[in-house]
Amino acid sequence: MSNSKSIESLPWLVMYSNSGDIGILDFLEVKRSGSELTGIYDYFVPLDVTRQVVDGANIELKRLIAGNYIFIKATREDILRLRQEPPFDATLRFLHPSTSPTGCIYVSDEEIQMLRLAVEKLDGNAEYFVPTSKELVAGDYVCILEGEFAGIKGVLESVKGHEGGSVIVHLGDVLAVRTPRIPATGIQLLDLAKVTDAQVGSYTSRAYKKVRVLTADSERLLAEKEKAGALSESSAEEARRLVRRFSQLKLGGKIRLIHAQAIYNILLALGDTESELFFRFRNMLP
Repeated sequence: MSNSKSIESLPWLVMYSNSGDIGILDFLEVKRSGSELTGIYDYFVPLDVTRQVVDGANIELKRLIAGNYIFIKATREDILRLRQEPPFDATLRFLHPSTSPTGCIYVSDEEIQMLRLAVEKLDGNAEYFVPTSKELVAGDYVCILEGEFAGIKGVLESVKGHEGGSVIVHLGDVLAVRTPRIPATGIQLLDLAKVTDAQVGSYTSRAYKKVRVLTADSERLLAEKEKAGALSESSAEEARRLVRRFSQLKLGGKIRLIHAQAIYNILLALGDTESELFFRFRNMLP
């Protein structure tokens, strides 16, 4: 019998349905309920959900989205056996990478769970699309901090000069959804986009610009603490917001030390000198 760790490590295979028949969900549910025998431990089927009122009753109309994507957590061998059974033999197909027509496309468990969470929050209003089918603004990797979409990670789709924007949650180049616009204060920067586009600026110049502003803020807050003995309520709130937004930003080289010094200064100004975060950034400094 498989343990939970081995189940978690199983791949998610990208499949599609030739027919797009929504009834395939019932058959997949049967396979999942008997997972120890079938080897089909989970599945995720993105749906287009339309709500209508018919004769005074609320009904939901569901259909597989364009592309008829189906994601199944199982080994390739288990799915090959599944495809020998009706109705899967007539509908279920592998989605092959363009580089290898006989290969398979896999997506990570983290990606699947993040998309599932985003779709659940979008409550039937998810705008599905293939990432390569739209010209997206290159963005940073972020995590939404607060509100209904808190905890969701993805790529920030933003307008130049503004850090707020929609967050694109995607499964590689296969499928993605877009959240509503999230304000800048509700976004935590995790990693800057590795771009050199003239409109966006190089990774290094953008990183220095962000950290330079953060450094000025940190020095101002630390000076206020040293002069007044404590931060004002508004300054303390600003300091906590800056730590939340920028403490997880991944940087390298000299800029990493400048960033660490800035976060260290803010935590010092807050008097937060016993936290794990404080010691982590203190230990980065020379």
